[in-house]
Amino acid sequence: MFRKDSYNGGADKLGHLYTWALLTRALTHNYERHGFSRKSAAFWGFTIPAVNGVFIELLDGYTDYNASTEDILFNLMGSGLGGFLYLHPKLDEMIHLDWSYLPSSDFKKNVKRDFTTDYAGSVFTLEVNANGLRQMIGVERPLPTDYLQVGLSYYSRGYSGESGTNKQRFMGVTLGINFQQFFRKGSAARTFVKYYKLPYSYGGYFKELNTNKMYMIFGEQAHDY
Repeated sequence: MFRKDSYNGGADKLGHLYTWALLTRALTHNYERHGFSRKSAAFWGFTIPAVNGVFIELLDGYTDYNASTEDILFNLMGSGLGGFLYLHPKLDEMIHLDWSYLPSSDFKKNVKRDFTTDYAGSVFTLEVNANGLRQMIGVERPLPTDYLQVGLSYYSRGYSGESGTNKQRFMGVTLGINFQQFFRKGSAARTFVKYYKLPYSYGGYFKELNTNKMYMIFGEQAHDY
């Protein structure tokens, strides 16, 4: 699913993972606001997106897209991740999955007309927040490092199908700014920067998997396509 010759270089699978994790978190918080217990909110927040994800893929079997067991798997994994972290607040403070995006040349040229499937402009990252890690290991005093986060990032470029495209798959370790620290807990701004990674706020060491070459890449360079 993440092979050199796979669809979108596997980036679409991380898109499914991220989207279903986000849907689950949105629903769990909505249920909690309406009086559901934390466990009940997590159960329904997981179940509804997960079941719908299965049905959507089954219905795709009757279209040109065809049903994908891999998409079903990543939908379920995304809902599972969203529900699990919701039930473990300390772990949720330390770990999150985010998405960084700027419109790619594909989108600007109308090769892709839906930004949600414009994987040539997307970067997906599993983050570890320094402030959450500090709290997890029992250090109560705030530290300057609380404003940092370390991530494992993946993105692909050149998989939109046009001829002569240089296909690339990048995986790397990134260091970025933890913007959640600038906003109060529970605020819309804090939630936004938790799940959307600002494109110019990170850099890291990446391996281009199709050629096995190593690169030092900063945020804006990752989106230069």
